[in-house]
Amino acid sequence: MAKSFSKAAADESAQALGHIQTAEALDSVYLFYGEDGFIIEKLIQAIQDRRFNGKPVDPLSWEVYRAGEIESRKVIDSVKTRSMFGGPKVVVFRDIEKLNEADLEPLVSYTKSPAKAHLVLVASKIDARRKSWTEIKKNAFSVSCAQLSERNVSEYIRNSAKAHKLNLNADAVDALGNFIGPNRALIERAFEKLTLALKNGELITPEIVEEHVVDTRERSIFELTRAISERNIPAAIQAMHVLLEQKQEPVVINGMLARQARMMLQVKIGLQQKMSPDDIGQRIGVNSYGMREYLQAAPKYSIAELYQFHAAVYETDRTLKSKPTPNELVLSNLLMSLIPGK
Repeated sequence: MAKSFSKAAADESAQALGHIQTAEALDSVYLFYGEDGFIIEKLIQAIQDRRFNGKPVDPLSWEVYRAGEIESRKVIDSVKTRSMFGGPKVVVFRDIEKLNEADLEPLVSYTKSPAKAHLVLVASKIDARRKSWTEIKKNAFSVSCAQLSERNVSEYIRNSAKAHKLNLNADAVDALGNFIGPNRALIERAFEKLTLALKNGELITPEIVEEHVVDTRERSIFELTRAISERNIPAAIQAMHVLLEQKQEPVVINGMLARQARMMLQVKIGLQQKMSPDDIGQRIGVNSYGMREYLQAAPKYSIAELYQFHAAVYETDRTLKSKPTPNELVLSNLLMSLIPGK
């Protein structure tokens, strides 16, 4: 029987993962769609583990195809073909967002009356305006695998920490979200590092997170934004040089500066409006650990200076994309504009 989750669910994929890992029987048709490839692969792996009880895959009972390389009707024929050694077959059909209406029709027809097998449909996006997608989504066990947002990253970290049996205090949860951001793959990699480095049950603090989790590139990003918050321009320029040496794209570095300018400006405005730090953080989607940096920056800049910085960042973006000026010079000039009195 097809199932789906409410759009109001905080983490739809987490519920789906729980279903796959604990349900009495796998569903006949799954549709995993969205931009978070990490969680899609995790769901597919969970189906594989359930089907083969954690043992090596039987290649005659597990087939993977990609749209554009095979006709959809042939995929359906494969699903309907029984495995030589018995047991339900699993067929994974990837990239189906590439299919046109005619190619989608065999999938629509199959989802209405599936065989005793398991078809896993994977798409990076779906077009809800098309009837074929609506039908597939309705008939299949459909799971939206959207990327995490900054607003729900803390909840994901807390839930994932429990699954890994890691003991993070509240500040460590916020620190991890602040360092890594809404990226499931990086969060899971961070938990793997912490599991290997720490004793079972050890309390994890922000200092431990920074010591064991933050890699060289992330540390340089953190040092860049922190230097700007402290209005330590020489330190900011040094961090910028390190990022360029690490082959970080200049436009990406400028994007980090754009976010920093935008956040500092919103915090400054919120404080002038007599809002509490918690209310400001909730409004802009920043946790308490991240707010500390912006609160530290607030007294060091005026509203006018932050507006000027914000405008300069966007002028820098245009220069990086259109003029043959050395990238290092363009970014250095931007940071130099933050020196008081400039």
